[in-house]
Amino acid sequence: MAKLLLVEDDMALRDIYSTRFLAEGYEVVTASDGEQALTVAVKEKPDLILLDVMMPKISGFDVLDILRTTPETKDCKIVIMTALSQPADVEKGKMLGADEYLVKSQVTLTDVVEKINSVLKK
Repeated sequence: MAKLLLVEDDMALRDIYSTRFLAEGYEVVTASDGEQALTVAVKEKPDLILLDVMMPKISGFDVLDILRTTPETKDCKIVIMTALSQPADVEKGKMLGADEYLVKSQVTLTDVVEKINSVLKK
């Protein structure tokens, strides 16, 4: 069973996604801000991190950059899921090493599950 780290500061969204991922058979650990995300990622060594960008303490882009340069997490699959939809933001996410970049308003819960399944198979 794959382990997911869900990094989302909105508690309602975190609960909705966690419930769905658990129902899909994933083990789920969560973090509510960027600082906590880094700690949990190193400790739990998830197979995939679903990462929001606009968060307290440390932004998702900075978290992504740190994760990619940390030996324990540099090879982890990372999917950004954010409200930021500008081409420059998408390009920044890809440049920093995101495996996928999803815009919250453009995907359904089912789309997110399918994308996670796809990234994990790569």
